[in-house]
Amino acid sequence: MNAAFLMRPRLVGMIMIMLSLLGVASYLTMARQEDPSFPYRTGMITVIYPGAMAEAVERLILDPLSDELSQVEEIEHFVATARSGVALVTITLEDKIYATDPAWDRVRQAMDRAHLEFPSGVGQMALDDRLIDIPAVILAVRGDASLVRLSEEAERLKRQLADLPGLSRVELSGDVDEQITIAIRDAELQRLGISPAYLAQLLAQRNQVIPGGFVQAGGKRLGILPNSEFADLQALRATQVPLPDGASVPLASIADIWRGPQEPMQPRAWYDGEQAVLVELTAQRGQVDAIRFGAALRERLDLVRADFEPLQIEEMYFQPDQVKERLDGLEGNLLGSVAIIVAVVLLGMGWRMGVLVAAMLPLVALISLGLYDLGGGILHQIAVIGMVISLGILIDNAIVMVENIQDRLNRGETSRDAVRNGVRELAGPLGASTATTLAAFMPMLLSKGGTADFTRGIPVMIMLTLVVSYLLAISVAPLLAGRFLKPSKTSRGDRMEALGSRLADITTRAPRRVILLGLVVVIASLGLTPFMKLQFFPNADRPQVVVELYMPEGTDQQRTETVAAELEQMIRQRPHVSSVHRFVGSAGPSFYYNLMRAPEAPNRSRLVITTESLADTSGVIHWVRRHVAETMPELDVVASTLGQGPPRAAPVEVRVYHHDDRQRIAAAEQVFTLLKQSEGAVDVRHDVDLGVPVLKVDVDDALAQRYGVTRADVARTLFTQSLGFTAEQYRQELDPIPLVLRSREGTQQSIERLMSAQVFNAEGQGVPLTAVARIAADWQPASIRQRDGVRLYTVTSGLEDGYSFSQVLDQMQTRLETEPLPAGARLELGGDAEGSGDANRALFTTAPVGVLLLLFFLLLQFNSFRRVGIILLTVPLASVGVFPGLVLSGSPFGFQSVLGIIALVGIVVNNAIVLIDVVDQRLAEGRSIGEAVAEAVTRRTRPILLTTATTIAGLLPLAFSSSTLWPPMAWAIISGLLASTVLTLLVVPAVCRLSLASDATDDSGAVIDAA
Repeated sequence: MNAAFLMRPRLVGMIMIMLSLLGVASYLTMARQEDPSFPYRTGMITVIYPGAMAEAVERLILDPLSDELSQVEEIEHFVATARSGVALVTITLEDKIYATDPAWDRVRQAMDRAHLEFPSGVGQMALDDRLIDIPAVILAVRGDASLVRLSEEAERLKRQLADLPGLSRVELSGDVDEQITIAIRDAELQRLGISPAYLAQLLAQRNQVIPGGFVQAGGKRLGILPNSEFADLQALRATQVPLPDGASVPLASIADIWRGPQEPMQPRAWYDGEQAVLVELTAQRGQVDAIRFGAALRERLDLVRADFEPLQIEEMYFQPDQVKERLDGLEGNLLGSVAIIVAVVLLGMGWRMGVLVAAMLPLVALISLGLYDLGGGILHQIAVIGMVISLGILIDNAIVMVENIQDRLNRGETSRDAVRNGVRELAGPLGASTATTLAAFMPMLLSKGGTADFTRGIPVMIMLTLVVSYLLAISVAPLLAGRFLKPSKTSRGDRMEALGSRLADITTRAPRRVILLGLVVVIASLGLTPFMKLQFFPNADRPQVVVELYMPEGTDQQRTETVAAELEQMIRQRPHVSSVHRFVGSAGPSFYYNLMRAPEAPNRSRLVITTESLADTSGVIHWVRRHVAETMPELDVVASTLGQGPPRAAPVEVRVYHHDDRQRIAAAEQVFTLLKQSEGAVDVRHDVDLGVPVLKVDVDDALAQRYGVTRADVARTLFTQSLGFTAEQYRQELDPIPLVLRSREGTQQSIERLMSAQVFNAEGQGVPLTAVARIAADWQPASIRQRDGVRLYTVTSGLEDGYSFSQVLDQMQTRLETEPLPAGARLELGGDAEGSGDANRALFTTAPVGVLLLLFFLLLQFNSFRRVGIILLTVPLASVGVFPGLVLSGSPFGFQSVLGIIALVGIVVNNAIVLIDVVDQRLAEGRSIGEAVAEAVTRRTRPILLTTATTIAGLLPLAFSSSTLWPPMAWAIISGLLASTVLTLLVVPAVCRLSLASDATDDSGAVIDAA
């Protein structure tokens, strides 16, 4: 630090004021959200193939699509499902990819290539590459029995909210599209000698958008509007159908025509028992203050509500309220931590030094926040947690600097000399200690993947505040200390100095015993690891239960709706249940960042239950499981609270592969049985599909040729009789409405009615279906699942409270040793096992960078392998208290605990650095090793204890908070710091006493090891 700069307090003061104002402005204006956003690494391809069975969809759609997708290098894996009429492919990109748009462009190119191989009849193919976006607000439009009217009003509300500032997009769900059904009568067509294909061609000719141009008259342009399309349903009914004999009849005489909801049934939603249409509003990512967005939306709704009466517009999910509640709670923890730290500093250092050190807290916080905002940072719970963790650490530099200057003043130096000499003495050691802490967090900063993306705000905020705190400790803190500190006649901190003297006496008199004691404590601590609970990420602390309902594959949506409604009614009668929302035909909107968006499926439903308190969720979950098991055997349920961390299908997921379908089924059922028998496993289910009955129509080509029909004619007839085909579109409204030509009963007709259908040849003559084809019952898969183009089955399981995924999987693996799977079967683990493994690999991949930087800064400061080794000895000491602390507090060991250990390593390494620095200074002055160690312990006891006390004090509000996410990390740091601080003040000096004795005779004070 340039001494001339230190003597310019006005310049330093102005810089501090401007940077602090930047922090205040950033806090008031920066974007806010509850949790970090993930990169767009997940997308879903949907391919519609109406009427095709699962095997045909796999062969004709999935196989060519998989071949093309496997050539896209950016794809990590893709999971595909083929079911009747649709193919669904969920794609996950590589963790290392952050610029995702080029990767999705390559996926679209692969889709285009695959589309060239698709058969005719394949409908829409679409890619949703924004699958992880979650709505900020979900509104429910309710109050009318007509779902069509609710859909129309929801569409109108959507248009009135489209210009809301900060809005990214608005979507509807639970709405119904309409269709105009033209239900033809086979008997009439056969009598008149016309076919459905002829009708379709006629409707297409009479419903074309053809402009008529304009003419000039009297200097004006007069537009010409020919009636080239149907103006209304009456015009459609009245259109004349020419007959082969030259006569004509109106369309209404040979077909029933009506307007209604599109068939088959689309996904639906119920708001607390009442059918509703949902309006989902997604805010712009990383650019919008969610709280202000919510306030602006409510203002707009207050203006438009009267226009929608008597319908009601309800807030089903309102994320801005959750953001405000979460950030207010964490900011309360932050202020509480600041207050406790200030009290500890004032008590430990006296009011004058304490005020100077405490003044660094708001300065560092505001400046760091301003710089964080300039770098595009978003204020969410992870960033605030990073600041809470850094509170106790960031004033460590200021404590050491202020105390050093006070000590120099007490020894008679002038204020100018005390400031200059203090900065000269401590700039290097404090820089090294700060750099080593930064190096400890570097692997977290550089690692990639979902877990790293979720937690990256912690290392960013901690590293930023540490750098700012170091710069202020060697600039602002000395200036303030030189101006306000006075020489003290009485020594402050006598008790701490006395404690330091006692510790110094212990380490110098019996160093070997101290080292042995430290070794015993480390071993004893490691012995507690079997008693720890393992958990990758804990559940969320929202009082909500999500119940996923799975009916057997092939179940019609109407049946799923009936079962879901029955279960909902029973749940409403349970105590402590506030509301229940129901979604059928899909999993509903993803109202929480951790919820995976599931594809639409007629056998799928979801209930979202809100309870009076978080404690009530457990009772609801257990009741749902018991009730379904006893009274609804056909239904699979997965009941759980919301989770934390990266999304995953289930805590326990086992993927089963085998080239033979029967062997794969046997292996999956065996894994399913083993998991059901495992203690701690709940909601165990598999996706083995037992198939569905089908009607197989075999056309006799010889007979068909005799009647002038083909296999294609038979297939088109069957499709027309059931689903129907779109002949044209009615374009008189905002959205085109399809004109669907089909039988009157459609998919609701009986098998007898279908078998009596007429197949029309080119001349319009009807031939009974049974005259050209045999109809027999058959059995086919309802769905087929692949991963990276290979068929598989998946077995999933939830976890009972107090159990970890490793406990359940260990039980399964133990039983597999005595009950092996069929030969050729292989298992692959997903869920938390895969997520934690990926997170650890990502962390360990970048760990060498952190270790290299740590060694670099230590060698740069000390230029001694021996001293670096002594400092690294503190790393195992950092873990001594972690395991007992987690066991005693009942906190699980997971990724948050790992974060705590990383922070802990940085703190204890800092303590060792400032301790050894004093030892080296005294050795350079010619002191004996015993005297040097004794004085180092005496002088550094108070700063080390104060750092420990402030760090613990800052984390106490977090440790005792109601959050489920952060107490494990807080307890890991607190308990580890309590134990490691004591051992650092004992073991490190003892090791120095034994290993640095040879340096005591070095008159030059050199610290280069002979080694």
